[in-house]
Parts: sequence; structure tokens; C-alpha cells
Amino acid sequence: MERFGIVTGVITSLALIAYFMLMKVLGLAHVLELRFFNFIIIATALFISIRKYKERLHEREFYLKGLGEGMMVTATTTVIFGIFMGFYLAYMDPALMDIIRAESSFGRYLDPLMVVFSIFLEGMASGAVITFAIMQYLKTNGTIVTRKDIRRETTTTPNNNY
Repeated sequence: MERFGIVTGVITSLALIAYFMLMKVLGLAHVLELRFFNFIIIATALFISIRKYKERLHEREFYLKGLGEGMMVTATTTVIFGIFMGFYLAYMDPALMDIIRAESSFGRYLDPLMVVFSIFLEGMASGAVITFAIMQYLKTNGTIVTRKDIRRETTTTPNNNY
């Protein structure tokens, strides 16, 4: 199952790279606040990956394995995307690195290697939080519980309060 996490991580990193390149084409690569959408891309990939992993595993005790799957996807994604950004800022667009230095509070200490490290730390931290939240959502009785299921369960349960 680790292979599935790695493949999902590669696909997610390609999505992040495509999103970055789209922002570059649109002239928005310097708007650092748009990194929020990286969070959305990673969260979507993690949810899909962990849910599919749970369906394939068919085990009641999948919680730790699911956490591992999420962290595998996150690590693969952040390493690939971080290396891409470091290479991009060092060799393809050093002017963007200058913009990032100017807009960052600790910009004078930034170089492409620090950007790679920052992307990895930020990505792993947000990926861990997202993975934990997804696991809390998916851990109930081995199925995904919806509001419709809860309503059905409460209406079909006999009332023994005589």
C-alpha cells in the first residue's frame, strides 16, 4: 500500500506544480497568499487517498495505517514540490526569489535551499493536521457516516421509553 501513497504524492506534487505554473502565467506567482490553495489541493488528495486506502484495506483497525498513508502522501508531495521550487527559484526565476525575500519578514536569510526546507516543514505540518482531521472523520465503524445515515438510524431505532 505504500506504493499507492507514493503515487498519490507524485500526482499531488504535479498538481501543485501545475497550479504554481498557472499562477506564474497569470502573473500571480508573487502573491504569497495564494499558497492557501496549496492547502486545498493537498487536503483533497489526502482525503481521496486515505478513503481509497481504507476501502482497499478492509480492516477495522486501520487508524495507524491510515495516518501512515497520509504522511506518506504528504512527505512525497512536499519533497518533490520543494525540490521543484528550489530549482525554479535558483535557476529559472531568481527575480521571484528577490520578490519573496522583499516580502518575507525574514527575507534576508532566505535562499532557495531555505525555501525548500520551509516548504517541507510547512507541508508536513499542514499535512499532519489534515491527515489527523480526515482520520477522525473516517474512523467511525469502518464506514463513512453521513447525516443521512444518522437520520435513518435515529428514526428506525425503537423508542423504549415507556
